[in-house]
This record gives sequence, C-alpha cells and structure tokens, in this order.
Amino acid sequence: EKVKDIHKLLQKVSIIGLVGMGGIGKTTLSKKIYHLFHEQYDKFSFLEDVKSKTIEDLKKQLLQDLCGRKKYCGEVINGDDLKRIEETMISKKVLVVIDDVDEKLINDLSKVLAFKGKNRKSNVIMTCRNWGILEDHLDPNGKFEMPYLNKKQATELLLSHAFPNTKQVEKGFEKIVEEIVEACAGLPLSLEIMGGFLHKKKNQDMQTRLKIWRGALKKLQAGNNLDGGIEDILWKSLEISYKDLDQPEKDMFLDIACYFGGLKEIIALRIWDSDSSTLELQNLKDRSLVKVKEDGNLSIHDQLRDMGRKFAIREEKNRIWDLETNFKYFHERE
Repeated sequence: EKVKDIHKLLQKVSIIGLVGMGGIGKTTLSKKIYHLFHEQYDKFSFLEDVKSKTIEDLKKQLLQDLCGRKKYCGEVINGDDLKRIEETMISKKVLVVIDDVDEKLINDLSKVLAFKGKNRKSNVIMTCRNWGILEDHLDPNGKFEMPYLNKKQATELLLSHAFPNTKQVEKGFEKIVEEIVEACAGLPLSLEIMGGFLHKKKNQDMQTRLKIWRGALKKLQAGNNLDGGIEDILWKSLEISYKDLDQPEKDMFLDIACYFGGLKEIIALRIWDSDSSTLELQNLKDRSLVKVKEDGNLSIHDQLRDMGRKFAIREEKNRIWDLETNFKYFHERE
C-alpha cells in the first residue's frame, strides 16, 4: 500500500521526503521502491547509511552510478565533477535515493537537488527523521509521513518472525501475541525484534516459552533490553532521536512522555509558558516524536513514552507519573 502511494506521488512531485521516527520502516520502504522502479530510469543510485560515509565517498559513488565514471581512488571531487552530476540529473531520467540525511549532507549534495524545476523526469527520494531539515528543499506535497502499522499488519509482521514456517499463531499463544502487538503499537522495528527474539526460544517447552514471552513483554514495556546486553537495536534506534535534541526540547519531550500525553496542546503550551515553547514543540513534531491528534490532544508513541520515562528516572529528572515505579527505583538505589 505504501509503495503504491509513493509511486503515485512520484508522478506529481520531483523530490519526496519519507519522514518518521526511528524503526518505522523508512529505509525498508525506500529500498523496496528503488528495487521495484530503478530500471524505469536511465541512471540510478542508492546512497545507503550515509552518516557512516564521508561526503567525498558519496559524491564518488554518484559520479560512478550516474556519470559512468570509475570510482576515484584518493582524488578529491572538484567543481567540474559536481557540475557533471547536476547536468546528468537535468538531461537524463535519474532516480537517486538518499537514506537518513542530515542538515549538513543535504547542503553538501545540493547539486543533486538542482534539477528541480528543470527536469520533471528525474526523482530524488530522501529518508529523514526530521522534516525541518527537508522542508526548505521540498515541495510541501512531497512530504510522506510514515504511518504506523494497523493491527492486522502488525500481527502479520510479528508472526512472520516469531513463527516463520507457518506465519500462524501457535495454539496457546493467542493472548500473548495480542498483548505484544498492542505493546508494539504498530512500530515495525519493535515487532520484528520481538518476533525474532521469541523465535530463538522455539526449542523450549510450551510453558517455558510462554514465561519467556511474558517476560519479554514486561521488558519491552519497561524500556529494557530483551537479552540483558548493553546493545539493543530497538532502544538504540529510538535513543538517537532523543540525543539529537537540544536540552529545552529534551525537557519538553520528557514532560510529554511522563504526564502531558493526552493533554490539549494549547494547555500544555500555557503550562510551559515560554516564548520558545511553540518552536520547540514544532521541532518535536517535525522529528515525528510527538503528534497532535485531530481533537488537539498531544500524542506520543507508547515506545517513545516508555523510553522517555526510563530517561526521566535515569537522569533523576523531577517527573513522577507512577509513584510505585519511582519509589521502587530509589529504594533499590539506597
């Protein structure tokens, strides 16, 4: 369904921004679109995991993919090379996908976007967590905010990883599957991680497996790693969004996670009572960390909420949403 929506959008706008929180499927969708449609273009390039590469390496890849130049070895890209990329974007039908762009990268790759208004046949798709980085470079109609999975889709995804052979709920696991789907709240990454983790325990007897599943659910709801390790893909992915915030935005995010979720936006802004509050809240919206429902209430994804509450305790912020949780934590520390 999402691929069809993006394909229709490509007929209307030159540049598309896939925007959403970490783990919602931006990279997966952009890869699917690229593999389905790249052969319809004269030239094409997929710039993956761009934050781990230098801008020079990315420009070299573009020169190789779009201009037929062999990969440079140690040479510095010059102005003529960048002009060649721009001319190719304008003169040919080109598809470029840039995954996980940031503000610096989008400025460095301005030549890739210079075709806008000069060649309607070429397309650029960018994935990003923050719409604020993209909005000056895109038509507003080019924004595609990634939706969460509905219950049916979420269940299918979980089962495909937890029971990959049958993709059906094993008898006796119906209730816990429903509870896990509800706890993951439509976030593909959490469903995939939970399903994969639980599948690894398939050789245990049924009662033991059910205990493991319930324990995993409690850990997920508490924002803890499933396997007890220090590296956990889900929480690491979500934490990146929090660490990228400025301190006032971090404080606002924790406020919403702990007790402003469900509150009217206008009331929350009055409580914060700061000249910059509206801007800070808008930044959280642009990063897909917070949404405002049609009724004007603030909304935050369950996993982001749980992560925020964990940070509030860990950083000893003065926020209490559950007296029992806080009392237990500080009692154990004493």
